[in-house]
Amino acid sequence: MKLLSAFLILIQALLFCVSTHAQTVDYTKQIAPLWDTYCVDCHSADDADGEFALDTFAALMKGGEEGAAIVAGKADESLLVKFLEGRSGRGGKNEFMPPGKREKLKEEEIALIKAWINAGAKGPLVADAKPMPKEVITPKIAPTVPPKRSIQGVAFSPKAQLIATARYGEVELVNPVNQVTVRKLTGFTGKVNAVAFSPDGETVYAAGGEAGIVGIVRSWKTSDGTALRSFEGHTDAAYALAVSPDGKFIATGAYDQKIRLWDTATGKEVALLKGHNGAVNGLSFRPDGKVLASASADRTVKLWSIPTGQRLDTLSQPTKEQTSVVFSADGKTLFAGGGDNRIRVWSISAAAKEGTNKILTSRFAHEGGLLNLALSADGKLLASTATDKTLKLWNTADLTEKLLLEKQPDWSSALAFTDKAQLIAGRVDGTWSVYEAAR
Repeated sequence: MKLLSAFLILIQALLFCVSTHAQTVDYTKQIAPLWDTYCVDCHSADDADGEFALDTFAALMKGGEEGAAIVAGKADESLLVKFLEGRSGRGGKNEFMPPGKREKLKEEEIALIKAWINAGAKGPLVADAKPMPKEVITPKIAPTVPPKRSIQGVAFSPKAQLIATARYGEVELVNPVNQVTVRKLTGFTGKVNAVAFSPDGETVYAAGGEAGIVGIVRSWKTSDGTALRSFEGHTDAAYALAVSPDGKFIATGAYDQKIRLWDTATGKEVALLKGHNGAVNGLSFRPDGKVLASASADRTVKLWSIPTGQRLDTLSQPTKEQTSVVFSADGKTLFAGGGDNRIRVWSISAAAKEGTNKILTSRFAHEGGLLNLALSADGKLLASTATDKTLKLWNTADLTEKLLLEKQPDWSSALAFTDKAQLIAGRVDGTWSVYEAAR
C-alpha cells in the first residue's frame, strides 16, 4: 500500500512538471519577436503611438496613455490582449491592433501571448544576456589580389558636367565625355555610401562612415577639390543623402535610424527627424522643397515637412525593407522600391498629410529585391535595379516596362541619369557603365 501511495505521488509530481513546462513561454525567443514583426513600427521609444512602446520589456510593462497594458496572470483582463482581439479601442470604439489593413497576429500567436501573461508575464532571463565578446587577435594577412573598389553611389551634375562615384574612402569626379577621372576627393574615413551635387554644381556632398562607429558627411568644391565642411551628428554609418532643390539644405539618413537636416551654408543641424525603426536607406526632396520622403529598413516610407522636420505621413504598404525612394518631376507622385521586389507608386497631395496620400500602383518589378531607383531629367523614365542583376527602364506615366537592359556582371547599387537621357550604373564590383536610355 505504501508503495502504491508513493507511486501515485510520483505520478502527480511528474504531471505537475509536465503541466508547468507546457505553460513555460520564453519572452526573448517567443514573445519579443512578435512585437518586432507586428508592433514596433508604431510603438517604439522614438515613435510611441499612444505613449506606448514595445521595443523593450520595461517599456511594455510600463504601459501607455491608456494605462497598464499587461495584467500579470490575467490575460483576458490585459489591455494589450483586448486590443489584439478587437475588444477595446479609443473613444469607446473597438478596434483591432495592428490597425487598418496591416497584418494582424494569428490566433496561435495571440494564444501564445495569453499563455505568457497567464504564466506571470516573466521578462527576459538573465541567462539570455549576451556576454561581452573576448578580444580576438588575428594575424595580418596581405591580400593576394587587390580589393574591389565597389561603387555604392553615383551622381551627375549638368552644371558642372561631372559624374561623381562613391567608393571606399573617396569620391571620384569623372569627365562624362571621355570617362577620365578629373580628381579624387580623399580623406574620408570608411565607405562612401551616397553622393550628390548641389544644384549649381559647385559643391559635391558625400555620406558614409564606419558601421557601428560613426556616420560621416562631408562636402568639397568641385572646381579644385577643396574640402569645405564636415557635418557631424550620426552615430552610425550614413546610407542616404539628398540635396534640396534650392541647395539650402541637405538631408542625410543613417543606420542609426535618424534623418538629419543640415544648413549647407553653416554646416549646422536644422532638424532631427525621428520615427523610423530601421536604417534609413533612401531620401528624396519634393521639387518644391517642402516635403522630404524617406525609405527605411522598417518596411515603411515616411513623409516629412521641411524645414520643421514634422512627420506628415507613414506609408506602410510595403512588406519588406525599402531601399530607395524618388519623387516625380511634378512632385505629385512618389516611387519606392525594396526587398519585396515591387515598385510602389503613391499620389502625394499638396499638404502630404496623413490620409491624403493614396497608393496608385504596386508593380512586381524584379525577381530579386530592388537596390535603387532613379528618375530621368525630364521625368518620363524611371530606372530600377535589383539583386537579380537586372536593370530596367519604366514609363513613369503608367509604370509599364520600356526596356530591359543587359544582364549586369554584379549588383548595380548606384544609378543616375545625365541631362542627355543617359543612364549611369555603378556596381559592387567597382565597374560602371553608361547606357542610352532614349531608345
